Amino acid sequence: MKITLLYGGRSAEHEVSILSAFSVLNAIYYNYYQVQLVFITKEGQWVKGPLLTEKPASKDVLHLSWDPSGQTEEGFTGKVINPGEIKEEGAIVFPVLHGPNGEDGTIQGFLETLNMPYVGAGVLTSACAMDKIMTKYILQAAGVPQVPYVPVLKNQWKENPKKVFDQCEGSLLYPMFVKPANMGSSVGITKAENREELQNALATAYQYDSRAIVEQGIEAREIEVAVLGNEDVRTTLPGEVVKDVAFYDYEAKYINNNPWC
Repeated sequence: MKITLLYGGRSAEHEVSILSAFSVLNAIYYNYYQVQLVFITKEGQWVKGPLLTEKPASKDVLHLSWDPSGQTEEGFTGKVINPGEIKEEGAIVFPVLHGPNGEDGTIQGFLETLNMPYVGAGVLTSACAMDKIMTKYILQAAGVPQVPYVPVLKNQWKENPKKVFDQCEGSLLYPMFVKPANMGSSVGITKAENREELQNALATAYQYDSRAIVEQGIEAREIEVAVLGNEDVRTTLPGEVVKDVAFYDYEAKYINNNPWC
């Protein structure tokens, strides 16, 4: 069977996607699967790379070269294609795209339109789970315990920042964590210990989204469980992320990368 691996993407998590793609390539059973590389540039071009039949020696294989005009393939490792050209009978798509245009239901909807099977959650689940504010509303409606939070729109903050600060400080205690509503990998997330830091944290979050969420900081353990399947649902064993930093930010996750489970 052929796996079409989608990676890269237009979001701020482009580089994280490349790291994730290499992890997937290292876990594939090449006795059973071939992997077709399809890279999406930061500008949104789709580039078809080589077909892999064995584990790559390094992640260099993911860094394709191509003619931006799409006129020639000679001397390049990839070629520019139209997105619809990935449709292929007998193939399954593995989207390893992070953030907006990857995990938010958009690429899932596109694959549904192509009638191609793909790995991961569907359109509705992806859209709801990617949006932190929507996720909060769903958890609240389902009665799932969660930390207190305040959703803040960018225009509300620009029009009346004092009202936003009063609302946050009236509902939450410092430290607070400020996050873009639609972003992952801890991109744009800041810990705020006071009002000045809260103001700077909101400014940072709004670089990535027009909606932000401010959450109560708590002392807690981080336990994660993967859920696999549709009708036949399976789960992994619980895993705890153990870290030696106060805040598990982007640098701790992907640059230093020294936590253990």
